[in-house]
Amino acid sequence: MAFCKFSSEFVSNKFTVIDNIFFEQYLPSASSVQCKVYLYGLYLCSNANALTSSLATLDSFAQNLGLTADDVMEAFEYWQNLGLVQIVNSNPPEIQFMPIKGAVAKKKFKTDKYLQFNLQAQNILNGRQITPNEFAEYYTLIETFHLAPEALLMIMQYCTENKGANVGYSYILTVAKNWAYEGVTTLTQVEQKLQEYNEAETNLKQIMKALGSIKKANFEERQQYLKWVQKLGFSQDVILFVASLVKKGGFIKLDAKLNKYAELKLFSKREIEEYEKNKDYLFNIAKNISKTIGVYYENLEIVVESYINPWVQRGYNEQTLDIIAKYCFKNSIRNLEGMNGIVNKLYDQGLLSLESIAQFIAKTKLQDENIKKILEKAKLLRNVTTWDRDFYRTWTYSWNMPQDVIEYAASLAFDKAQPMQYVNKILGSWFEQKINTLEQAKLAGEIFKSQLGKNDEAIHSRKYTKEEIDSIIKDIDEIEI
Repeated sequence: MAFCKFSSEFVSNKFTVIDNIFFEQYLPSASSVQCKVYLYGLYLCSNANALTSSLATLDSFAQNLGLTADDVMEAFEYWQNLGLVQIVNSNPPEIQFMPIKGAVAKKKFKTDKYLQFNLQAQNILNGRQITPNEFAEYYTLIETFHLAPEALLMIMQYCTENKGANVGYSYILTVAKNWAYEGVTTLTQVEQKLQEYNEAETNLKQIMKALGSIKKANFEERQQYLKWVQKLGFSQDVILFVASLVKKGGFIKLDAKLNKYAELKLFSKREIEEYEKNKDYLFNIAKNISKTIGVYYENLEIVVESYINPWVQRGYNEQTLDIIAKYCFKNSIRNLEGMNGIVNKLYDQGLLSLESIAQFIAKTKLQDENIKKILEKAKLLRNVTTWDRDFYRTWTYSWNMPQDVIEYAASLAFDKAQPMQYVNKILGSWFEQKINTLEQAKLAGEIFKSQLGKNDEAIHSRKYTKEEIDSIIKDIDEIEI
């Protein structure tokens, strides 16, 4: 018995790491049996306890997956042909899992199957001789991605037009794989893709000119352009405008700017112009707010993008944000995320301007003064709390109780352990009885005082049967809150 070993709970909570390349390049083409065998074998490799158990035999491996031993070995032979595993021994079977990155396929292809493809490919790449290894890479690509041979030939033709007849095969493979990932695997789909590129050629020339470049856009730059138009939703006019703002950095900087504008939801020339014009204004706000709440950022750009610009877009100006920042500092909210929470709360209540916030604060202050009077009647010498405000909001807005009635109820609860909860009980009882004037409350209060020594729950004098209580509980579910 081992001196130290993992508990079953520890083992069951560990993870088996699977490279994303497996899902991208291998899983789509493999059968369910082949995938089960590979993944279960990978699990065994990652589990030291399992490797030393009865699972580490071909028969138990096959039994656990509901397969035959021949099924398992055929699946491992499939993965060996692709270079993901190596069958070290056959009796007893011993499988060695290989690194998935850089895996070299060992599959033997029938030369007559690709004879016509070989001739056409060599004719396209007439600047150099295609080696057997390169051909093997093309065959693997065709069979792994179910890529039509004629589609790959057209991709080769496209690559030679852009890079010359001696273009390297790694470039061809990169283009073909990128398109295959997008689902471009047939001749018709490749033709459509090239048509997109041809239509974009004029626009790309204009962009390169705006960037001060005379070179032709390469494959990667075409891909970026299609992303700007198709995924991000920028028009050619906007792209050209942003390109005119790029002084240095070319396509890379242009891509970064467009990505940033997309994150900020700025898609028109006018919106971008306004943002760029106000950038100094926004950075100044970021600097002052950071100073006010006591934080420091070496790079304020992320502050502007994440907080200042969204706040300004909502309608908050510099003066209002400064007041909110000072409020945050006084209330020990010393970070921008905390301030963002306050801004969100104000925005949810429609408080955008300094005037509306001031009115709200004045209203809250008046409310707190009224609550303070109630606390004094209940002999509570403390500050107003959020809980008090919630009670007060229910009493005044939901139950429509006047201030003098609430204060009178508080005078009846001064000797209770939890006066405010007791006030809530009294007012709730009066609300049910439709008591909403001081005269009515005092009359009810006299009755209440006469019963004080007998039962503190006299304010809820009615007794309910079990059936009535069950019915009430059921009816609560039907109330929309």
